[in-house]
Amino acid sequence: MKKDVTICFRTNEELKQALEKIADVERRSLSSIIENMLRSQVKDRMELKGTKKERRRYQRKDVSLPAFVYSQEAKESTLQTGIVNSISLGGLRISIPQDYEVIHDSEFDTIFSIPNEKTPVKMRCTIKRITKGGDSTKELGADFIDGDFPSYQKLHRYLA
Repeated sequence: MKKDVTICFRTNEELKQALEKIADVERRSLSSIIENMLRSQVKDRMELKGTKKERRRYQRKDVSLPAFVYSQEAKESTLQTGIVNSISLGGLRISIPQDYEVIHDSEFDTIFSIPNEKTPVKMRCTIKRITKGGDSTKELGADFIDGDFPSYQKLHRYLA
């Protein structure tokens, strides 16, 4: 393949030294190492997309985290248990009991624990999808619309 384009970019000294160390170990040029990394990233992204356009902004992580779901707009306390099945920085998929009342585009609050974190994550969500789960459950696909900064930090650390 002909290489007829030059790309220049700025980085910090630490990243440059790490890339040079990798190039030394693999006995390749720095340019070759960077090109291979970029090619690998592009290939992975293209394989993820397949023939459909990827709609998700953030990559999802499959999990199984116990959670509580509740609506602050409800007249009576509607605290319900659930299980977070997948999560990203933008939202989650949560399994809840079939009889729990939910409406598309409505909001709910959720509290769940992330492994190795002392305090739970608290997020406000808006429902984007409702699908049938197992025998007595349904799954909600929801976007995060609000949360406190420490919750976002915990989520970011867990997903990184």
